[in-house]
Amino acid sequence: MPSYCELCGGSTQGLKTVIIDGSIFNVCLSCSKRGKPYQPPIPKKQISNQPPKKQISNQPSTKKPFQKPTNLKFNKIEFFDDNVLKSDFADIIHNARLKKGYTQEYVANKINEKVTLFKKIETGGLKPNEIISKKLERFLGIQLYERLIEDDDEV
Repeated sequence: MPSYCELCGGSTQGLKTVIIDGSIFNVCLSCSKRGKPYQPPIPKKQISNQPPKKQISNQPSTKKPFQKPTNLKFNKIEFFDDNVLKSDFADIIHNARLKKGYTQEYVANKINEKVTLFKKIETGGLKPNEIISKKLERFLGIQLYERLIEDDDEV
């Protein structure tokens, strides 16, 4: 009975098993060059040095289930940002832009943001995130953040 190559469809006497793109094929000698030779995995025999696998029994386990300890105390980590966005950020941005004589489109292009986003920030309809705030501060030479808590060194 003739055998057929799974790639080219030609009949052949001897087929080789190869892996092509993660799939296993039985192919002729000329098509076998398109893949890597496949060796079926050999089942590992149990090594005599290892203890035999534990037999599963139907008897209930004598181990106690895990119980969460109740006497642990956790220290809370408080996150506090001492720099906050000024409440009049929109006026600061608007005045700085007008003082430099820039248009909204020019500023938006220079800080690589959309014009509509910049317009919303400048009118106060949207608060800028930290990245956009830093871009605006750098480009317009302004301060949008203020310290909420003074350091002890400044007193």
